[in-house]
Amino acid sequence: MTLEDATSTANTPSRSSVWGAKVNSWSAEDLYPALAGLLMALSCPPINLSFLAFVALVPLFLYLDKPFTLTRTVRAGVLCSIVYFGIELSWVNAMGTFSWLAVPGYLVILLGLHVPNFFFFVITIVALRNYICVPFLYSAPFAWVICERLRCYGDLSFPWCTFGYSLTRFPFLLQFADLTGIYGVSFWLLALNVLLFEAMRARRQPAGWRKYAMVWLLVFGSVNLYNAWRWFKGIGQPSGQLAVAVVQANIPQRIKWDDRYSRQVLKKIFALNATAMQSSADLVVWPETALPYYVDENRHFDLTEMGELPEGKAQILTGLLDSATDSRGRTRFYNAAALFDSRGTMLERYKKIYLVPGSERYPFRRLLGFTRSFFKIQDISYGAMDSGHDATVFTLPRAKFSVLICYESAFPELARTFRLRGSNFLVNITNDAWFGRSFAPYQDASFLVLRAIENRTAIVRCANTGISGFLDPLGRWQQKTELNTEAILAGTIPLTAQLTFYTRFGDLIVYVSFAVLGLFLCMALKKKYGV
Repeated sequence: MTLEDATSTANTPSRSSVWGAKVNSWSAEDLYPALAGLLMALSCPPINLSFLAFVALVPLFLYLDKPFTLTRTVRAGVLCSIVYFGIELSWVNAMGTFSWLAVPGYLVILLGLHVPNFFFFVITIVALRNYICVPFLYSAPFAWVICERLRCYGDLSFPWCTFGYSLTRFPFLLQFADLTGIYGVSFWLLALNVLLFEAMRARRQPAGWRKYAMVWLLVFGSVNLYNAWRWFKGIGQPSGQLAVAVVQANIPQRIKWDDRYSRQVLKKIFALNATAMQSSADLVVWPETALPYYVDENRHFDLTEMGELPEGKAQILTGLLDSATDSRGRTRFYNAAALFDSRGTMLERYKKIYLVPGSERYPFRRLLGFTRSFFKIQDISYGAMDSGHDATVFTLPRAKFSVLICYESAFPELARTFRLRGSNFLVNITNDAWFGRSFAPYQDASFLVLRAIENRTAIVRCANTGISGFLDPLGRWQQKTELNTEAILAGTIPLTAQLTFYTRFGDLIVYVSFAVLGLFLCMALKKKYGV
């Protein structure tokens, strides 16, 4: 029996019964989608029950393997997504201590973005299965990848809950991401989930069950053979090494932007920097917005204006808020990072490209910008930032590097762009003090495991309240701090220049997925219109 036969025989209803069936009552079976959402959430950081990722979606496919009704399809999409994204994004509510916008922002992200996105996945695979008999195995992995990628676009872009991050606790399983990127990892997990579902569905047919079990083992085993080869081969001889120190100042958010504490904050940062420079580091990294003032880029600025720098060779990278007046006399604000030499002279500057919707970038500004003045977060104008446009590569005497600010770590294409422009390693600076001990700091740090593997690059992470540390090109944490602690880390990172297949060619799996679903759409149109 072929896969198509298995779908088009007794287990798949006729067209008349598909569209005529009505199921409005609730039953215990309706908990299946919610169970799938719960298993997905448990597999992801910070809970990290990663083994659940290989089975999490089976209850959803079992639920959808019934005669089609709109009610059933809506329940599947809504219940699964609300549980999964509701848990994964629960940290948004942690900002409620700073602004009343947290709860409505959480509802907008959940109900306005992620639930409709997930429902598109469900309705796509159900429609293809029931209209042109495409099994879930041939549609679900491709549809899933497209839905994840769609969350990267637009004014509400928020690619936070990509399913592939569920494996970041075990970087061994992710080594093939240097070929496929994060979306290839999600594709692999979806394929394994659907194969397991098909095996369960064929459990009363020994030949069918064995076939799906063998394919599952082949898909799982072949990928892990590559993983093992990359893991034990390593990255070879690096092109050099660099001594780096990071300063985790642990400044509470409630005082970070309070003018009464500004000098105290600076005094602490400069004292920690003096200690870090004793490690003979080539580069000392401070967190995002470490300087509690706006720096006007229209005038010369020297770091010694803020405090005293000790003798040493180390250059300093710090996050800061940048302001500039454009040609029309309007003041623009940027979340930025700047590199200073050991004497405090600014050398280069990077302006954050991907801004957080809401807190940094006002969504649909041209349409709704007139309402911005009504909203403030800690006396900071809501969505006041402008995006940078240049993928800056900073130059050190012996290396080049680029900076991912805050949640830019969730955008694989940005890290890839930096590598293509010559960066030998990446730095991620962030201030996760907004989120306390919620899920956010753990999730934010986990993204870097994939960025390191995708591009075979070391990554330095410096966070105001944690998690700070160093990742090697295999995605392993070499050092790592705890949350809400003051810390200084010093270490040596490898410098790499060789480009991976993923770095060179990008998210091919996304383009393949669009092509496959486009083909299915053509098949559906041909069936409907006979063209």
